[in-house]
Amino acid sequence: MRSAWLCFALICTSRLCAQTPSDSALDVAELHAESAISLPIGLLVPEGIQLGYAMRSFIRSVAFGAYETQVTPDKAFDEIYFESMALAHGNRSIAFLAASFGCFEHEWIPLKFFGSELDIPLTSENHARFLQRLGHLPTHLYRTSEDDRDKLQHFFASAWLKSIFGMNWLVHLAGHTVESGEDLFVIGGSIDPRDLHANNDGLHFELRSEEDPEAFPSQALTPNP
Repeated sequence: MRSAWLCFALICTSRLCAQTPSDSALDVAELHAESAISLPIGLLVPEGIQLGYAMRSFIRSVAFGAYETQVTPDKAFDEIYFESMALAHGNRSIAFLAASFGCFEHEWIPLKFFGSELDIPLTSENHARFLQRLGHLPTHLYRTSEDDRDKLQHFFASAWLKSIFGMNWLVHLAGHTVESGEDLFVIGGSIDPRDLHANNDGLHFELRSEEDPEAFPSQALTPNP
């Protein structure tokens, strides 16, 4: 009888040890994402955007914030992609769009409008919820001193465009057009070579993930000075 109880205790202990605090945090964060999918707005927007709202809930959750502090930036970056893939049931195009939308790090865009500023909102989150999500995005993805939180949206958006249009030149053109438009029409905007670099990494990850569905996005990151 004592041996039976000992075996039971060992099994329970092994189950508890098998799941790290980081894994447990991800499980809770995933519940936040899944609960957001039933939003009524899902009836009015494409699936990628609908899942993008779920991804915002995932990233914003206290659980993902706890996970992000325990791992390296590239590992948190990978988990954002894997969660979007899980929600999209393996559809890479939808997952890329959801991940990009979930990672938007601008609350609004300050446009130049006849000599004044016109703020265009990019999120329906209130300010506190936006700041909470922003604070959970990996900050130094490229391992430099610069804040790289905006590079996630560039990476995933470029991968999405590649999955939709296929042609590399068109993806590059879209990236340069966005940067040029920011330089011309956004207050304080400029053409950022590091954004274009992240775009290029995202394009190459789409190619890699097409050949290897289990590829990690961090594997496509190249030094971005």
